[in-house]
Amino acid sequence: FDARLAAKNRHNLATKGLFLLSRLGFSLIGVFLFAAAINLQNSGFGPFGYALAGVLTVLAGAAYSLIIERWTLGFGRLEEKYTSIYEPYFWWHERHWKLSDNAAVMALFNGTPFKGLVWRLAGVKVGRQLFDDGCGMTERSLVIIGDHVTLGAQATLQSHTMEDQTFKSGYITVGNDVTLGANSYTNYGAVVGDGALLLPDSFLMKGEQVPAGS
Repeated sequence: FDARLAAKNRHNLATKGLFLLSRLGFSLIGVFLFAAAINLQNSGFGPFGYALAGVLTVLAGAAYSLIIERWTLGFGRLEEKYTSIYEPYFWWHERHWKLSDNAAVMALFNGTPFKGLVWRLAGVKVGRQLFDDGCGMTERSLVIIGDHVTLGAQATLQSHTMEDQTFKSGYITVGNDVTLGANSYTNYGAVVGDGALLLPDSFLMKGEQVPAGS
């Protein structure tokens, strides 16, 4: 245990360093774009230079966070796991959480037609015509969403649990024409059938199977 704890502490220090470097990169992008906006203002663009810099910062920030998201997974996908929190796999998964925390960037696209595309780029398998008013997903590549789905504000799709020092993860599958209400919570292994409605503030347990139309 002592050896594992020492190894975990070293891993945590490396994660902290990577986190600071990733946020530094994001900050430098913003500084560069607004420095360019000042030059544009002096070149006759005036306040339009700042407006352009603001738009580009949003787009560049989204692209940057999505690249970090995929890089932490080695540009692959997560798999279902059942392992101890003292195993190196969980440390790697935890680092993915820390470095890919892009909720602030994702929130910029809430309620827009672009949210489905952004989720798809983050690794979610998304169908057509998604309306997402501000859903959170902890493991994007372990979520499958069908067509014509509505995700309420502050709904959560959590594809893992930690119980008795054990980490467990699995897929969440949301069928076609499903509505997940505001502030609802869906745990790993759950399957929501086509046309089902999960009411606001509801909790869907791990592995629960919701019949179609219910």
